[in-house]
Amino acid sequence: MTGFSEDTHASYGATMDKRAFLTWVQGQDGRYEFDNGRVVMQARVTRAHSRVGNTIVRLLNERLDLDKWEAHTESFGIDVGNSVRYPDVMVEALSSGEDDLVTDAPVLLVEVLSPSSVGTDMTVKAAEYLTLPSLQLYIVASQDEPICWVWQRDQATGTFAKLPSEISGREASIEIVFFGIELPLGEIYARIGI
Repeated sequence: MTGFSEDTHASYGATMDKRAFLTWVQGQDGRYEFDNGRVVMQARVTRAHSRVGNTIVRLLNERLDLDKWEAHTESFGIDVGNSVRYPDVMVEALSSGEDDLVTDAPVLLVEVLSPSSVGTDMTVKAAEYLTLPSLQLYIVASQDEPICWVWQRDQATGTFAKLPSEISGREASIEIVFFGIELPLGEIYARIGI
């Protein structure tokens, strides 16, 4: 892996596959994703971004049956198509695979928007994530104000709407039908704009 510069996007073509990436990324200090054969450095996050993501994890842990489900932060990956992604928040069924580096069966995914990630989170990642058979809900959350965009699998048809529902305002809540819980935006954004 010589010649990799952290200030550029590196492309290894045929020399870098998902398995090689997962081995390589374990020794890195930065944040990276694997996007169709390319290693892509991810921007560092702001305090607001971190607060929103951490609050969502806390709220999920308070509401989910932790004997069945577990929530992860961006340090645990998803194997999706030709990519390995590290969403800000992920929920999957509790697993005994303690040495696993990725899952291919997330049930809920959350990306917190950064200025540099708007296009990717709303389009590229949405297109990838919504192909996962296990996925029930994909949330894109603003880091600055109480607005979330939600793709939720219809429990009757098993499909996602082409466009997300926009949920906004501190009085609003995200209803997660699959789990039978709600995430109030007033709680998610309680420490934003203080």
